[in-house]
Amino acid sequence: MKSIRITSVISIVIIAGLILASCGSTEEKLVGTWFTESVTATVDSSKANLTSIDNAIASTKTTKFILNEDHSMALTIDGYTTDAFWTYDDDNGTVSFRLEDNDIGEEINLGKVDGSKILYNSSVKHGIITAIYVKE
Repeated sequence: MKSIRITSVISIVIIAGLILASCGSTEEKLVGTWFTESVTATVDSSKANLTSIDNAIASTKTTKFILNEDHSMALTIDGYTTDAFWTYDDDNGTVSFRLEDNDIGEEINLGKVDGSKILYNSSVKHGIITAIYVKE
């Protein structure tokens, strides 16, 4: 009887620990290395410059970024890496970044958090490019 009670208590403690560990904030879950899983484009091909769209898609496919706990980040596109600072807006679920560590720097939308992915929509002349980023 006593061993059943001890086993029950240990089981409850383990389950509670797992529940607490899985309850990290969205912001905490964003920390890590992200890369482009896929890129699609929806454009009016009769009006759009398809070469320009193809170049934007190719560039987006090379995007990789590392989000650090201190909100610094390294952003790599086409082999070029730059440092930036990221923020998460819990109200609308979006991740943004700015290239300078000051309040004057313009924030650039990185995308909307959707479960374990970040979805990015970019308006281009005569269309939209959509990228999906996932963690490594």
